[in-house]
Amino acid sequence: MAVLVILAGGLSRRFQRPGEPWVNKCLYPVEGRPMIYRVADAARDLVSRVYVAPGRNKIEGFPSIDDDPEFSGPVAAVASAVAGLSDTLLFAPCDVPFISREVFAALLEQRGTAVFVAPNGLVESHIFKAEPADLKKVLPFLRQRGGRLDDIFRLSSSVTYLSVVEHSIPPRALKNINFREDLSTDEESYAEVFTRDLRIEWEPPLLKYIKGGSREVLWEELRVYLENGLFSMAAHVIDDLAVDNKRLKLISEGIKRAVGLKKASL
Repeated sequence: MAVLVILAGGLSRRFQRPGEPWVNKCLYPVEGRPMIYRVADAARDLVSRVYVAPGRNKIEGFPSIDDDPEFSGPVAAVASAVAGLSDTLLFAPCDVPFISREVFAALLEQRGTAVFVAPNGLVESHIFKAEPADLKKVLPFLRQRGGRLDDIFRLSSSVTYLSVVEHSIPPRALKNINFREDLSTDEESYAEVFTRDLRIEWEPPLLKYIKGGSREVLWEELRVYLENGLFSMAAHVIDDLAVDNKRLKLISEGIKRAVGLKKASL
């Protein structure tokens, strides 16, 4: 049986409004029910237990998972879940209140690691499924990298990227609520570049690079992502390549803006 781990450790700074009391975004009601409970409800009949990784936040009603002190951000919760749980792991953030049972069911149908991709090529890296044994293999290298969720997929030898189009899942089901305005704004229209599931099996180029390979392996990785419409993954590879060529950073930021990564810094 699987378990769901809800990532709830963010500070929700963008969700706050000047001059108003601080709001715990995870507990903010959407259609009469706190966001985090809506996420839990969507997976309830598919999992044996629902955990929350609250970080420094206080969230009652769920068994909690403390962050692994060797990591930061969401990966700290992933590492802790791997250390303490042996079941198949589902992960989702607390701020996707429109997520559906179909999302979790589709992830659980896949072998190994699986993650959803929006039609515009944005890999929804906070919503994924993995086996603890597979995650244990990549954690040492994540530690070297500083711990970024997307690196879980870049370092995995096999990953299934699921298309919301192929699975008839409305993009709204994966929508992160970063600002309160996100709850009321209409869905933006994007070009559809990722419309079919894709399974990648390889010796991960990033892993080869970490072990001493040349930067050429990263260019090979970049080509695979670009050719298949995994644009947010491509942006992260370009970030690595931009260490030696700062002009590439502009390309990375352009891709991030195009796919809607609002955290991209200019």
